Amino acid sequence: MLVATSALLITASAGAADETHDYPTHEVVEYVFDCMQDNGGENYDNLYKCSCSIDYISTRMTHDEFVTADTFLRGQGATGERAGILREGPVAENSRDNYEGILSAAAKSCYLPDPAEEEDD
Repeated sequence: MLVATSALLITASAGAADETHDYPTHEVVEYVFDCMQDNGGENYDNLYKCSCSIDYISTRMTHDEFVTADTFLRGQGATGERAGILREGPVAENSRDNYEGILSAAAKSCYLPDPAEEEDD
């Protein structure tokens, strides 16, 4: 039931903003599920907050920018020589910094814990 409701909510909210970039539905749903898992599990409160978060992000980044930034952020802790491209360099650092700023602003706007503050703990 929650999955069906979340899909309807996300679809309805995605069309609401004129400035929103078009993200594939499966990536929106994946983001929302990851966000809910990071914030205490599947419940309606998290569903609304996490849907708000991806909507906020989609007004500030194109889908390609989002994928690139998310890849650099997730790969930041990767080990090995080949993963160096995800950890180092101005493109990776700028992309990560921009994305982290947007995530922080989305968290504040949508009443989620700020991921930047959680890292400092």
